[in-house]
Amino acid sequence: MSYTINIDTGGTFTDGFITDQTISIRTKVETTPHDLTAGILACIDQGATFLGVTRPELLQNTETVRFSTTLSTNTLINRSGPKVGLLIGSRLAELVVNTLPEDLPLQEELIVCLDEGSGGVDAKGVSEAVHQLLERGARILVVALDSGADLSERETAVRVAITNDFPRHYLGAVPVLCSNQITLSNSDVIRVNTAIVNAYLHHDMSRVLYRVEDQLRLDGYRYPLLVATADAGTARVAKTTALRTWGSGPAGGVAGASAYSHKLDLNYVLTLDVGGTSSDISTLNDSRWIYRVQPSIANVPVALPAVDIDSIGIGGGSIAELADGVLTVGPQSAGAQPGPAAFGLGGNQATVTDAIACLGVLDPLYFLGGRKKLDLEAAALVVKHQIADPLDLSIYEAAWKVIDTASYGIAQALLETIAESEHKPEDCAIFVFGGAGGYLAQQIASVTGVGSTYVFSSNPVFSAFGLSTLAISHSYEARPGPQLDSELKDLQRRAYRDMQGEAIDLGKIVLSLEAEFEVPEHPGEIQAVQLGDVSEEISDKLVGELVSNGALLIRLRATESIPTPPLPSSPSGSLSSTSSRIIQWRTGELATPVFDWDQVPRGAEVQGPAILESVDSTLVVPPAVTLTIGDNCEAVFGQQEVGGS
Repeated sequence: MSYTINIDTGGTFTDGFITDQTISIRTKVETTPHDLTAGILACIDQGATFLGVTRPELLQNTETVRFSTTLSTNTLINRSGPKVGLLIGSRLAELVVNTLPEDLPLQEELIVCLDEGSGGVDAKGVSEAVHQLLERGARILVVALDSGADLSERETAVRVAITNDFPRHYLGAVPVLCSNQITLSNSDVIRVNTAIVNAYLHHDMSRVLYRVEDQLRLDGYRYPLLVATADAGTARVAKTTALRTWGSGPAGGVAGASAYSHKLDLNYVLTLDVGGTSSDISTLNDSRWIYRVQPSIANVPVALPAVDIDSIGIGGGSIAELADGVLTVGPQSAGAQPGPAAFGLGGNQATVTDAIACLGVLDPLYFLGGRKKLDLEAAALVVKHQIADPLDLSIYEAAWKVIDTASYGIAQALLETIAESEHKPEDCAIFVFGGAGGYLAQQIASVTGVGSTYVFSSNPVFSAFGLSTLAISHSYEARPGPQLDSELKDLQRRAYRDMQGEAIDLGKIVLSLEAEFEVPEHPGEIQAVQLGDVSEEISDKLVGELVSNGALLIRLRATESIPTPPLPSSPSGSLSSTSSRIIQWRTGELATPVFDWDQVPRGAEVQGPAILESVDSTLVVPPAVTLTIGDNCEAVFGQQEVGGS
């Protein structure tokens, strides 16, 4: 029996999805910011306990571990990365230094110019520049020389000169990254931005990933750890860059939604991942996600093929507060520690989760299957003192006001996305997942007026589930020019070599091409055009068309062809509640039936008020609302009257 383990480390919780293709196990633990490895191992331990084995026994029978993390996002938000030193070509410096973004994690005193003469940069000049940067506190170096012919060779020569002066066995040695190894973007500013951001993330990301991989090996795992990437692929730690891990968790969620969208044969789907600190929105057209090739990360434009995801700063842990009598929710969040007041870890600010807890929606003894006890009194106190009393409302009225405000903010972001697509809301479906998705799904649906809203039994670990659908993928770049034909052939050989190094059979390797072009109506905006799969021979005609049509960059992608994992199946049987509890609905207090979400049969119609509950998820069905269960454990709200609940 062989398992795959998929772990998504978020800002509040670390989620796991473990499967052997016959059973699926969901696990969820609190993220451990001081050491992410502890939370990851705890997540695996939960799965092992469910299977009745030890962690080493589980890992010894596991063939794939995939991992995604928000570490890079947190590093940029908290500005916790190392000081980056930039060795930049003098002509390039004249062009870009004054136009670099203010939010780029680079200090002006850590920029040193290198003069490139006819013979290139001399070793003495490199040595003097490096000494300056190290004395000023640089702990990682980026080499970015003037664009043009032989960029790779010129930057490599500088890196070699540095390593000769500071061999790796010296304590003073620092990592040296060349810009051309990160991107061949036609824009010099984008190339420098990308290299700097990647370097800023490199230390923390490499340290965590290798620590995780080392611990897994100590416990008996025999294969490389696979890291999820921004473009919804995976790669070994040694075969990816730090920047590519940015947004990997949300990308996994979109990939999981794509699997469901294909199964349900839906044409246009918005995905909504409601996490602890934010809600991420993406679009699926015929089950295909959209790519961006130059997203902005923390207000810095970079070259990074990534699933197109927009975020709004509202989630389950978002803080609700009053300013001049006006209630706002987010973007500030209580995070994993101390978290919402209901978590009992010292949180003293009202959050969306606290508002939900005040209404009786959550069972304080069964949260996360009883692994975490909730402090409902603490939740009620913060909502009362910070929201209810200042607005002269009851606690329950204040709690609903917080929920309304959060739902409205998320719904407006969804409606803006729908408007940009030129679809009508009633023609759209929304997939709502994430830890807080089940609390707000129906409320958001009632504001948007979409045709249908889907929520899933794997809701709180949906991104981890999505990781299970991701294949190993590598990408390679080339610039159009006279040598493009030979360069693409070299990239093909490299792709086959790298994929075979991943122990992938030649017959399972799919090669595809995409090209980047400037959008004619929007100078400076870049879009990727998919050119489809390619055979072993790329035609001269295609190469000629790319060059003549003004392609700025060509990307060859090698992907492992794997079958889509089976989706969970809803059980058969009859609908029956497992318990009942008092909930404060808008219309007042009602005894509300509670159903075991994992046991609600396919085809069942659940009439609100009701609660669907599993060990890691809660779905709210308000009065006068009907919910239908599909074949694959999806819960579906039909179109509702806008503003209703």
